[in-house]
Amino acid sequence: MTIDDFLDSLTEHIVARHTYLHHPFFTLLHQGKITRDQLKGWAKQYSVIPKSHLINNAGKVAHAQLIRGGPFEQLLESPYDLEITKLLGDAIMDELGHTEISPANHWEPYLDFTDELGIPREQMENPDDLLPASLVTLHAWTESAKNFPLVDLIGSHNFVNDPANVRGFPRVCESFKKYYGLSDKATYWFALHGEVDKEHGSMARAILKKYVKTEADRQRLKYAVTFGLGVFWTLHDGVVAAYVNHTYKV
Repeated sequence: MTIDDFLDSLTEHIVARHTYLHHPFFTLLHQGKITRDQLKGWAKQYSVIPKSHLINNAGKVAHAQLIRGGPFEQLLESPYDLEITKLLGDAIMDELGHTEISPANHWEPYLDFTDELGIPREQMENPDDLLPASLVTLHAWTESAKNFPLVDLIGSHNFVNDPANVRGFPRVCESFKKYYGLSDKATYWFALHGEVDKEHGSMARAILKKYVKTEADRQRLKYAVTFGLGVFWTLHDGVVAAYVNHTYKV
């Protein structure tokens, strides 16, 4: 199996399992069966994802300098891949709102979403409101950005989420508007990622094609994908338990 065939197969695996496309929370959302209060609960918990985007992208840039050799070799000789580093740096510029495709930083538009839902901004900064599953998600997401090698990090972050964002977020925006009356401004964060992640997905694939060479590399990438999928299932299982099924007391 060629690397392209392998990545195509793994993408199909992701699309068949990602929360944005298959989790019960989103099934209910697209039927208008999530109440506005439940949606507000989700928005508070999901905030750990946009809050950590910049950390995750910065981690990728750092690990791009550690592809070959050890850290001392990197510091002394700087033999890192400049092309890959630039691709990752461009993703950070997107995150900060400094590119044509992404003219707004990626945290403020999320607050536009929570503002329109009626969540005070001080609540969005209160860690006491986070569920245990959300804290696990935040820890796993940020710690992996610091500690995973680049291939594992790209595999569990961009490669897992970008195709799901591109497919899932347009429908999420549609449901937000149809059932909850949210405006274009309020749904912009999701619409933006439905677009910008087309480019980021191509970047992730280019990196994986360059550095996934052996069967051991492919196995590691499969594990990374499972980890990335699990991060989002953990978050949304916690949301459903707390706000939908009430099996966890908020």
